[in-house]
Amino acid sequence: MNGEAPPIDRWIEEMGLEVVGASGSAVDPAFSRDLVLDGLRRFDLRVTVAWVAGVGCSLWAYYGLEAMEIPKRMYARMLRANFDYPYVKFALTDDDRPMLMTELPAAALDRDELGRGLVRLLVVADRLLEETAHAVADRGILPDATGRVGRNPELACCH
Repeated sequence: MNGEAPPIDRWIEEMGLEVVGASGSAVDPAFSRDLVLDGLRRFDLRVTVAWVAGVGCSLWAYYGLEAMEIPKRMYARMLRANFDYPYVKFALTDDDRPMLMTELPAAALDRDELGRGLVRLLVVADRLLEETAHAVADRGILPDATGRVGRNPELACCH
C-alpha cells in the first residue's frame, strides 16, 4: 500500500457480501464496515472490518449476545481456542462480551487475504458452535438450521 486505504468496499462487493453498517468514508484514515456472514453451521455472525492507516485491518465478530451471562467454563474454552487456532483470537469487550478477531497487516492486505480472514472467523465459529452454545444462543439452545441456506456460500469455497 502506498499510504492510501485499500479498496475494501470494492473487495467486499466483489466477494458478493452485503454491508449492513458503515462508519467513516473509504478515504478517511480509519473506517469500518459491518457485514453479517453465515458459516456452514453458524449463521448471522456480525463481523466488523476496520481499517486504520498505518496499522492494518482488524476483523472482529461479536461472538455472544448483548447482556448475556456467559458461564466461566465458556470463557475457559474460548481461551483454549486462542491456543488451538493461532490466526484468530477471542477477546472480551469492556462489557465482557466475547469477540472473535483476527488482524491483517497493511503490507499483506489484498482481496484474497481479506476473504481468508473472514473465512477464518467463520471456520472457528462453525467448529466451536456446540461448545459455545451458551455464548451464542439464548439459554444455550441453538436454533434449528435444517434446510437453511447460507447467505454467502461462495466465500468459503473461494477462500
